[in-house]
Amino acid sequence: MRILLIGGHGFIGSNLIKKFNREFDFVVISSKKGIDTGDIKTEYISVTNKKIVKIIETLNPDIIIHLAALSGLKKCENDPKKAFEVNVTGTENVVEGCLKTNAKLIFISSREVYGSTINEKSNEDDMLNPDNIYGQTKVNAEKIIQNAAKIFELNYVILRLTNVYGPGSNSGVNRIIRESLSKEKILVNGGEQILNFIFIEDVVELIYLVILNNKLSKQILNIGSNDTSSLKKFVELLEELLNDPINIQYGEKPSFESLFFCPDIRKQQNIFGYDFKYSLEEGIIKTLQYMRINS
Repeated sequence: MRILLIGGHGFIGSNLIKKFNREFDFVVISSKKGIDTGDIKTEYISVTNKKIVKIIETLNPDIIIHLAALSGLKKCENDPKKAFEVNVTGTENVVEGCLKTNAKLIFISSREVYGSTINEKSNEDDMLNPDNIYGQTKVNAEKIIQNAAKIFELNYVILRLTNVYGPGSNSGVNRIIRESLSKEKILVNGGEQILNFIFIEDVVELIYLVILNNKLSKQILNIGSNDTSSLKKFVELLEELLNDPINIQYGEKPSFESLFFCPDIRKQQNIFGYDFKYSLEEGIIKTLQYMRINS
């Protein structure tokens, strides 16, 4: 099975290749060089470039996993035009490539499409009300995919990921983990936000199960874990595992960050019956070990 990873040099793509390179014929499209993926065939082009459609045709994959995105919340707020170009126009190009090759699309979306929910778990049928530009672009991208399915019978699965952490990334809470090892003082924006955390190895295992499930079509799935807590409790657990006080400065929560999110993962569990390999504590420990060695 040939699998095209668009944005394959990033955090999730590189971990997929590392874990399952012997099982699939991976090919990559990337806008720039990132994490080394060895001798994997790679084409360098932005998803915003219309020429990507022809490249997808030439690569002729069975499955396309669309990972490419402008994903930092602050980056998207600061440059909404670029966010829409990459996340929306880019998805239009990828969908066109899927239709040209009759490839199944696995689209990596985000929990940001839901926005803030008050003390309720969000399930896949809930109304979407994003709090930020990034979430808005993902909603638009999802609509493009669903419309292509209605009109052209596009075969797709949309995965709404929660907060992914672990070795190989310096963004999101991974930044806090890294700075706890190297800085005298770390800044945490907010602290009361309720987040769901999922370790990178559990994410790639779940994507693997999606790849193998040929019957899974025209579906949306929350991809999250049982680990939901406040950002402040996450930092306190990190401090406990370090066994060393961290000089933490709590700042104001950015207006574009959701205050509460907890995913309903019953659909994920009903389909896959997946047993998570890492608790939040185990995931932080493994991330700290990796960062100590690779600092």
